[in-house]
Amino acid sequence: MELQKKARVGVILTLFAGLLSACSGNTENGASQNASGSEENQLTVVNGKIEPEVTFTLIRGTDAATSFKNGESIEDNVHIKWAKETLGVNIRTLWSAGQDSYDTKLKLMLSANEKMSDVVVVNSASTAKMLIESGKVMSIDESFEKYASDTWKTAMADAPDAWLPYRSEGKTYAFPILSKPDDSTPVLWIRKDWLDKLGLQAPKTLDELEQVVDAFTNDDPDGNGVKDTYGIDLAIKNGFASKPLEPIGNPSWFFGMFGTVAGQWNLEEDGTVAYGSIQPGTKEALLTLKEWKDKGYLAEDISLHDYAKVTENIVAGKVGIIAMPAWYLAYPGSMLLQNNPDADYEPYPIPSGPDGKAARQGTALTSGGIMLNKDISSESLQGFFHYMNYLYQGADSDNPLLFQGFQEGYDYAVIDGQIDPDQSKIPGGYVGTGKYTILSNTLPLIPSKYLELYSKIGTGSELNAQETAFMGTQGIDAKQPTTIMQGKALNVVNEQRDITKVNTFIGAATETMTTRQDFLDKMELETFSSIIYGKNSIDEFDAFVDKWKKSGGEQITQEVNDWYNSVK
Repeated sequence: MELQKKARVGVILTLFAGLLSACSGNTENGASQNASGSEENQLTVVNGKIEPEVTFTLIRGTDAATSFKNGESIEDNVHIKWAKETLGVNIRTLWSAGQDSYDTKLKLMLSANEKMSDVVVVNSASTAKMLIESGKVMSIDESFEKYASDTWKTAMADAPDAWLPYRSEGKTYAFPILSKPDDSTPVLWIRKDWLDKLGLQAPKTLDELEQVVDAFTNDDPDGNGVKDTYGIDLAIKNGFASKPLEPIGNPSWFFGMFGTVAGQWNLEEDGTVAYGSIQPGTKEALLTLKEWKDKGYLAEDISLHDYAKVTENIVAGKVGIIAMPAWYLAYPGSMLLQNNPDADYEPYPIPSGPDGKAARQGTALTSGGIMLNKDISSESLQGFFHYMNYLYQGADSDNPLLFQGFQEGYDYAVIDGQIDPDQSKIPGGYVGTGKYTILSNTLPLIPSKYLELYSKIGTGSELNAQETAFMGTQGIDAKQPTTIMQGKALNVVNEQRDITKVNTFIGAATETMTTRQDFLDKMELETFSSIIYGKNSIDEFDAFVDKWKKSGGEQITQEVNDWYNSVK
């Protein structure tokens, strides 16, 4: 509860491309072939800067949350200037578009046979597939092995399945942009102040969970004398697995207590991939939700609750239990505390179901990928790797100010030579520069190291200088209450590492999905809601499964398994 209240080296090195920025691998006879078959040119690097500078062109999508100041734009900003002045790499954006229109614009470009940029950022497996089939992008297996730094390779070794969406016929066509590990993986956040007031313990089983939910609903835990609280809230308006941008109120764990994760494709014990929403456990979960709805544990309008509505209820102090990621305290917890400084949500493990089972939806491994034009020049290719390898230095550097050239005055202030993350001290206010990089949202990280350091933070352990530097380049202050609570919650996630299920199907939409998926999703949502509200009996689930299979689901299942077997 207390936590919630509170030299450059002056030498000239003439390097072959394979050695740029600690790239691994040597060229034979001092030269190698680029994608077009031409001989590589030697590049001169002075204090980490290529001279003369090299250019690579770029097209990318932009996040609606990206903000700017000082008259900057995605094409011209402090990060782009830093790359040119510090690394000798000129990143020239040919065009950008919002995520909702990016794929459409890219398709139009390809259909018009317009010249493509050297580097293309893709946000989905479907976009990647479109580019692969166009024949305009190169396989990156050889170049990654040859030019990528050891740090970059170490990071990718942490998430080997991240390559799968970008594989085709035995080759790989994109560098995955790794997500922050467990960034959307839910834990249970329970009002500990309500538990204490009612003399309850955190639940470890479904039966204990129901006892707590009943008390939070009926025993006036907020003490206002009015029956206006709910034991639990779930965001089920748009489906029964949390969407990537809707992690607050994630319902996946509830189905997980019955042995499956609805709304996604799960790897089964026999090695096949199966859709969670048609499994027997889903039927049991729906029956329990129906019973809880009848008992008044769920809001009358629960079918209209999305993450925004759940957030509203949290901030209003009306919900006792929610499932959401480890960053709760930053949002919406900070908003709740403004209204009620005594409100105390604490993170707890997912309870087990009737048969001792537990499961939950895991965080997607990637947020996109980076593809290369098959006609990229040797110089541009080397410039791209020089840039990426330098960014990855932040994951293994002992210098917290490694990226000061573009982070100071945006991500943090520097006071007396030290990073000060207090946003009120940043001239013009905070602006996250991670969205300016070609990774579009974050700086590179090593997933296992990221979790290890958060674990130390969560247990109150001090970070050493190198560890502090790593977190500093990520814009993370290890001493902030929000960071400490996030570390504590991530440790709770890690206690149940084996129950986390990442969606196994991360490829492009299959042929049948493109024509039948919308219908199947609509049928699922309507059927599940009708069961929860008692408009149809639980037997309707069996009819749904049969219709789902006959309406394209069975064919989709075959296509998903064919894809998985082709890339694993």
